Amino acid sequence: MFRSGADRLLPEVSVSLLSRAAVLTGAALIGGGLIAAAPAATAAPAQAQHFHCKSSDEPQISVGATGPAVEKAQCELNSVLDRHVTADGKFGPKTESATIAFQGCAGLSTDGIIGPDTWGALDLWWWNDIDCHK
Repeated sequence: MFRSGADRLLPEVSVSLLSRAAVLTGAALIGGGLIAAAPAATAAPAQAQHFHCKSSDEPQISVGATGPAVEKAQCELNSVLDRHVTADGKFGPKTESATIAFQGCAGLSTDGIIGPDTWGALDLWWWNDIDCHK
């Protein structure tokens, strides 16, 4: 998915892809005659589920922290780890466990604290749809 700026909520739109689709599904005028193009495929390839994480705030957070930044971290952790951490904005033991698992997967210090290094890796992995298990 394409994400604009901090909110990262807009669906991806590729101009060249749309242009190609218009050519494939439209008709072409060749030498003054109208030639119908072959019909386009009816379904797009299936894509993996992508999480929409809303907050742009990235303070250092750990057990006991609450708020939108925690909810964003939980959302991104769910995406890159395929875990089911409730994105409730409360940094508890399950969020800490998921954080440690991600830090280990990303080659970071496994302290359970989401600071600048963990945010950077988490955002990068989330942005690029990298799965820790692949």
